[in-house]
Amino acid sequence: MAASILGQDKPVKIMLATTSSTPAAYLLENLPKVGCSNVSIVLDKSEADYVLEALGGDFEGPHGSEGPHPPRPPRPKARYTLYKKDAAVFGTTPVKEKNAVKDLCKYLQNGSSK
Repeated sequence: MAASILGQDKPVKIMLATTSSTPAAYLLENLPKVGCSNVSIVLDKSEADYVLEALGGDFEGPHGSEGPHPPRPPRPKARYTLYKKDAAVFGTTPVKEKNAVKDLCKYLQNGSSK
C-alpha cells in the first residue's frame, strides 16, 4: 500500500500531442478527481515524462453527459495513447472519455513503475 501512495506523490509531466482532440483543461480538471493530482501538462516535449495523444470520441464536456438522451447511433470510442521516448507504453479505448482518464490515471499510479 505504501508503494502506491509514494507513486502518487511523484510528479508526472505530460505533453499533449498536437493531434489530441481532448482539451488540456478537461484533463487538468478530471485527473485529480480520479486520484492523479500529481499530473501536470507541459508544453515542452523535453520537459515531459510522457506524450499523450487523447482523442475524445464522443466528448462529454467537463461535467459528463447531462440528462436523458433519445436513441442514438453507437458512440465513437475515446482513444488515449501514452508514449515514452516515442514508444507507445499504454493505450485505452473506452466509450466514455471519463473512463479513459481513469484508465490513464491507473496506469500512471501503478503500471508506469513496473
